[in-house]
Amino acid sequence: MIEALILIHLWSLVVAASARVSQRDRGKGVGGRFPTPRVWFLLVALSVLPGVLYFMPFGEVLRIPDIEILDFIPTHVSERSAGDPGFFNPVLIYGGVGFLLMIRTLRSWSRLQRLPLVPTTESDVFTTTADVPPLTLSWPRRAVVLPSGFQTGSALVEHERAHLHHHDAELTLALLLLQDLMLHNPGIRYLVEQWRLSIELRADRAATERLTASERKDYAALLLDLQRPRRNGVQTLPCPSAHHGSRHHRALKMRLGRIIGAEPGSGRQGWAALAVTFMGACAVGITASANTGIDKAMEVGPVILEYVRKTPLQMPANCVGLKTDDLKAVERHVTVDGRRIQRYVMKVGVVTLYHDVRTDGSVHNPRIAASSHPCFEAEAEAAVVQWIAESQGAAVKDAAAKLPFVISGATPDELRLQLDALTQ
Repeated sequence: MIEALILIHLWSLVVAASARVSQRDRGKGVGGRFPTPRVWFLLVALSVLPGVLYFMPFGEVLRIPDIEILDFIPTHVSERSAGDPGFFNPVLIYGGVGFLLMIRTLRSWSRLQRLPLVPTTESDVFTTTADVPPLTLSWPRRAVVLPSGFQTGSALVEHERAHLHHHDAELTLALLLLQDLMLHNPGIRYLVEQWRLSIELRADRAATERLTASERKDYAALLLDLQRPRRNGVQTLPCPSAHHGSRHHRALKMRLGRIIGAEPGSGRQGWAALAVTFMGACAVGITASANTGIDKAMEVGPVILEYVRKTPLQMPANCVGLKTDDLKAVERHVTVDGRRIQRYVMKVGVVTLYHDVRTDGSVHNPRIAASSHPCFEAEAEAAVVQWIAESQGAAVKDAAAKLPFVISGATPDELRLQLDALTQ
């Protein structure tokens, strides 16, 4: 999870930087080119695409390290627990901060939804006594809201109706929540701000396309007057600009320049940025999925892998060169047919191998990791592929099994005879 978050944050910075460079104008005029809202919205979506691809189920697997298979059927094997991270889990902290930021945005949206509205002669236009600029309310109260005293037939109403027509308020709320979820990542924030500027440019164009030059200047003067901060600090969705800093002034200069008649120019370079970013996002996301998604460990607790059928290990015909100096017989008491009897067992070899388990429980792809003698390896590989494990809901990759080869007898002398036959 944390890898996906880091990937999204880093990639969003790359997307924002490439978009900023590609949309710069060659000239210094205020009527330069600017991408459409659709381009900026897709750039926001592409900035989180690698994280989405990271979670795509490209053959998701479960990695279980250091498993030792015992001699009993069925065999229960548990994964070593990595320890509980407790309250210092970085993902939980990240999610908690993002949740608080989203709550703040939703409270602002809720205050706007509760504004006292007074209907006018036009069905989609309302007035309010609250100290807010003209704005558009999102669902469920989709309407244009004007402060008391505004003329309902002004160009500013057409501006807000353009927002209403394109569902800009709903999209802005969604993007602000995404921005909160990403903890106001600079890349995401820049792209969202540019999208908000582009929807304002689109609404300005809809409001002024039939105005005379004099009326355009009056509209620009009214717009300039509305840029002052509101006394009650109510956040509008969408607001004319994101911040009252240098970026805000550049955006306002661009809006005013277009309103008074500057030619907007072509926005093709915005689509070029989109195409380049799309290819880059796909490459980064698919690479991340290939490197970490396919082989990444599922974030689960202790896992019990139960084999419901196992072929008993067969001793090889001979193991010439097997070292027997360190082999020791161990006395065990076992119960056979209700009677407790004494047996002597000796572990003469052990093979450690990795194997994979498909989603249906079948074992495949055995790979020898280590063995006490090469004579045991062929039998270990032949035996492990006969095992059947209960389905885990996902493929199990690189399960490490340790297979002991054991001889047994009623007396130590019987063990010695078996050992001599094995080493000849």
